[in-house]
Amino acid sequence: MIPTRLLPGLIVVGAMRAGTTTLYHHLSNHPEIGMSRMKETDFFVPKMNFPLGMSWYQSQFDPGYSIYGEASPSYAMCHLWRGVPARIHGVLPNVRLIFLARDPVDRFVSHYQHAWNTGTARVQPADLIDSQVGQNMLETSRYARQINAYLEHFPREQLFIIDFDQLSRDPQAVMDGVVDFVGVSRCEIAGIPTRNDAASNARLPGFVQRAWRSRGLRRFDRYISRSARDRARNLLSVAPNRGAPEVGAELRAEVAERLAPDAHAFRALSGLPFDDWQV
Repeated sequence: MIPTRLLPGLIVVGAMRAGTTTLYHHLSNHPEIGMSRMKETDFFVPKMNFPLGMSWYQSQFDPGYSIYGEASPSYAMCHLWRGVPARIHGVLPNVRLIFLARDPVDRFVSHYQHAWNTGTARVQPADLIDSQVGQNMLETSRYARQINAYLEHFPREQLFIIDFDQLSRDPQAVMDGVVDFVGVSRCEIAGIPTRNDAASNARLPGFVQRAWRSRGLRRFDRYISRSARDRARNLLSVAPNRGAPEVGAELRAEVAERLAPDAHAFRALSGLPFDDWQV
């Protein structure tokens, strides 16, 4: 039986396309932090991997660390996956939550490009904002709404908010804040590059991506190391790059207008200025 202590003390809950992959790799390189073998376990989403059970979830973590963690941006899509904060609280009431916030307009555009590249959306920019796909992207950029779903279950002091721009400019300072928040020692992270899977996603064949995220394949995940997973991704990224259509200034301006009220609320909630945002 897997020891019950192999459960996260920290979860990076989002936001999608806001630096979660980079932060996951920084955390993975910390000698006291055991991050999940699969970056996005999506465990607390019933339509994803919750049916695989607690034994599967615990198998994501190798013993020998002071604290364990995972990073699943789907957890900050409470408009799609209802009940995630309550489900996390039911299993991990004392978990430390980390949320990365990127310029909401840039995050919207990056989400669209990601969806196009992975083949999950083929809506042209002119039709995007009022489509179901576009509404999902807008809701995911409404950070105050997403965070308030967590604050119904967790005290504010269990939530750490990171400015994506600061992570890009000064990752060491951000990581110092993160490790202080979760209660482990500071360590040098200089030289760790910015990471994301967008380039390889754009070249992974569609059937590979569907298999990659299937619940059936994930049952065997405990037997696949993180390095083996990364090598497989690189080897399978052979399809032509699926370049997304350009999102023009007019659409960006409309997105900014729709997201402005939530951005204002999020600044008040977070206490951070986000001076470089377009909204």
